[in-house]
Amino acid sequence: MMKIATIEQMKAIDKSTINHFGVASLALMENAGRALAEYAATQTGSRFVIICGKGNNGGDGSVAARHLHNYGGDVTLMLLAKPTELSGDALINFKAAEKNGVKIIIGLDNNIINGCDIIIDALLGIGAKGAPLGNVKNAIEAINNADKIVVSADVPSGINANTGAVEGVCVRASATVTFGLGKPGLFLYPGTEYAGEIIVQDISLAKRAIENENITTFVTKHAIIPKRIENSHKGTYGKVLAVCGCKNYTGAAYLSALAALKAGCGVVTLGIPNCIYGVLAQKLTEVVFLPLEDENGTISQSCIPDLQRAIHRHDVIICGCGLGSSSGVKKAITHIIKTSKVPVVLDADGINAIADDINVLKEKKCELVVTPHLGEMSRLTGFDISSIQNNAVTVAKDFAREYNVIVAQKGANSIVVLPNGELYINTNGNSGMATAGSGDVLTGIIGAFSAQGLPLSQAVISGVFIHGMCGDFAAKQIGKYGMLASDILKSIPHILKEMSNTNEK
Repeated sequence: MMKIATIEQMKAIDKSTINHFGVASLALMENAGRALAEYAATQTGSRFVIICGKGNNGGDGSVAARHLHNYGGDVTLMLLAKPTELSGDALINFKAAEKNGVKIIIGLDNNIINGCDIIIDALLGIGAKGAPLGNVKNAIEAINNADKIVVSADVPSGINANTGAVEGVCVRASATVTFGLGKPGLFLYPGTEYAGEIIVQDISLAKRAIENENITTFVTKHAIIPKRIENSHKGTYGKVLAVCGCKNYTGAAYLSALAALKAGCGVVTLGIPNCIYGVLAQKLTEVVFLPLEDENGTISQSCIPDLQRAIHRHDVIICGCGLGSSSGVKKAITHIIKTSKVPVVLDADGINAIADDINVLKEKKCELVVTPHLGEMSRLTGFDISSIQNNAVTVAKDFAREYNVIVAQKGANSIVVLPNGELYINTNGNSGMATAGSGDVLTGIIGAFSAQGLPLSQAVISGVFIHGMCGDFAAKQIGKYGMLASDILKSIPHILKEMSNTNEK
């Protein structure tokens, strides 16, 4: 896992490193600027324009300008402030660049920007707030219009380093060299669209200063998957009860059940309305069926006794995929939440069933994960989709804490939030996965991992990561256009084989 620090945490780490662990602020700026220069020097071209603001981000740019000049580059430092406005380390390094022969331009010059090969954006740092204005706004627009290689210092100027929000114009970087630790806004939409390649560079922040911040935000870089042992049987790998499907959505039941099997579960029992048993019995040969009393194409309240008997025979319950909407569905889902003592994975119509009675989650006797997309999260929380998009982490954290559940919020760069506030950002996956049934596959994977013994939190974190890898594998095979959920499903064994081979090395 890659640790990610908020603005407030980075400021505290910087302060502690300087004041308590004896690393001078000038040394940190020197290391940051040198890292920036070293990356920029690997790009094609020798004409550099470093556009600096008046703060410490601009100071990093001054250091980079000095190093690139020393490397033999054709370097122009463009300062969007009066030199008299500089102070502290930023002023010291601006003067050092000047004394070392770096060409200095005060103010914005579009001709110089358009005539270079590589632009370094050192305008705004992580502490900047609100939409860029005035000369900074004009500079950002000039950078974006120049069609050059752009390397941003720490974060692209214009994004909120905590949330990824973009309130006005924002530098669209080819790459971002971020210092010490990653920042959430680099990995959350829409900010991640502007960051380009993200390179995290060590600048000698004190290890203990980082540890003292008790960082609980991570980017998922690998997955823990259940182990297979030779001396085993189907019961070794757990039993999933999937309560899914209705007359209109037979595919959801198919996808979630088969995904659980392909993700390694030993036995999957599929609880479905009687009316679709014949259809699914022809499509699925490896599942155990539990036909349930139904009414108008969905499960009815009368099925609850059968569900209750089945719950006790399984290790995890996945429910909601394609269940449809009815009073019977609502009562069945409510019963599962209130009575199950094994983990429950609640998706799709299972989420919709409790949206107007959300406090039922406080009556649960088990661990539970909800896996909403934006629309479902809106129904759960009462917030409109736009508000959730702009505050995805806060909304998910508040919900996880209030109801003591795990939240796997699906979308581009899905997030997983635990009740204790830990946040995991998933950066794999692709637009081809935006297709009907993709979430049903994820639900099956999570259920399978939990049934095989992973703690539910790890099953969710790993499940989201593996699901993204499967989508990327499918995209490589057939492309993003026309990718189906069944293509993601077929990729599961390939990815688990790859992961198991990696883990064995």
